[in-house]
Amino acid sequence: MVIRILGSAAGGGVPQWNCGCRQCVGARVGLVESRTQCSVAISSDGHRWILVNASPDLRSQLLHLEWQPRGESRESPIEAVLLSDADLDHTLGLFLMRENVSSLSIHASPAIKDAVEKGLRLTEILDQYCGVSWTKPPTGFEPLPYHEAESGLEYKAIEVDGPGPRYRRSNHRSCRLFYVLREVKTGKSVLIAPAVSRLEPQLLADLGHADAILFDGSFWSADDFENSGIDTSSIGELLQSHLPILDGSFKTLAAQGAIHKIYIHLNNTNPILWRESPERRLLEKVEIKVAADGMTIEL
Repeated sequence: MVIRILGSAAGGGVPQWNCGCRQCVGARVGLVESRTQCSVAISSDGHRWILVNASPDLRSQLLHLEWQPRGESRESPIEAVLLSDADLDHTLGLFLMRENVSSLSIHASPAIKDAVEKGLRLTEILDQYCGVSWTKPPTGFEPLPYHEAESGLEYKAIEVDGPGPRYRRSNHRSCRLFYVLREVKTGKSVLIAPAVSRLEPQLLADLGHADAILFDGSFWSADDFENSGIDTSSIGELLQSHLPILDGSFKTLAAQGAIHKIYIHLNNTNPILWRESPERRLLEKVEIKVAADGMTIEL
């Protein structure tokens, strides 16, 4: 199984176009790595790919998949897109896939599908182009379907607590999933959870079985905005949506036996973006990595 991190940042990327925080200033002068918004590609053969989320930066990200169309064909290497939530930074790239020859295969929970369809009119718009085929992902491992061939992968999706997108709030908090993808031939698996508000029992159980973990690293602590010189008025809502690393996921992730443990979905205020920061060194001591665009993992 090949896992390629196409984009590693939270919404807005690094640097965010209108942000003057310490990390964005550093990125503009080359002291911090620039990052596009979070999306992950997975393949069992290195040719046909599954996307987990489709960021607004998807076009430039797909150009780095090192895949070339054959002749006059406009076929796509992307077999399906798995949505972990309905947030704009994970869904706007779907509109960029309108050039698909066949219908776009999207896997999502009913709550995510409802938000994207009613809030963004995704199906209505893409039906005028390539069309959309929706699939509700299974809660236990089942084969992950490709259009015309076996994928060599199994997958499952587990609903976790989390709000709907800002553009379409709801009374429930069931608009998030985490995915586990497993290669049939080897049994190796990857857990992808880019948006986690709390450590729920099923999530903890699946963390213990994964060979690779890509986990929500949006914030280091509740002080990120203040320490970065940014207005803190919106930090409360964001911290309700994303579990901070320091007092939230750090000890749990450090205790896992996975070969690869990686923080993704990094907000531009997070100090782990600095290579030589004390926060980054603390992660390195327990063999936790910080995602970067283009990072590739083979299981």
